Amino acid sequence: MTHVGTQYIETDRLILRRFERSDAPAMFDNWANDDEVTKYLTWPTHTDVSVTEGILGEWVPQYEDDTFYNWAIVLKDNGPEPVGNISVVRWEKDGQVPVVGYCLGRRWWRQGIMTEALGAVIAFLFE
Repeated sequence: MTHVGTQYIETDRLILRRFERSDAPAMFDNWANDDEVTKYLTWPTHTDVSVTEGILGEWVPQYEDDTFYNWAIVLKDNGPEPVGNISVVRWEKDGQVPVVGYCLGRRWWRQGIMTEALGAVIAFLFE
């Protein structure tokens, strides 16, 4: 696989794009501050938007790395703010097998959004 890093992906309902530092308030409000959403994640619930700002401050510079894959999930009919994220959290088998992590704001559960996002990411990584 030739790594190209996080690139813009569009589906019927979604835009998968790179995070921007200005996404911090939406990320905090839409999922990072929700104990139910973060229950099984590798990071704790954010207690303040400054925590989210710090995370995005770490993520955004990593887009320079062609092996870094982390998308903000945006619903086309919901405006520009992200409602979740999907990322390759690590690579296994000599960098050939991606392990994907994801989270989505509770308001958008059970609508097929993550299924659509995951399908688009897998197609992107392997086509």
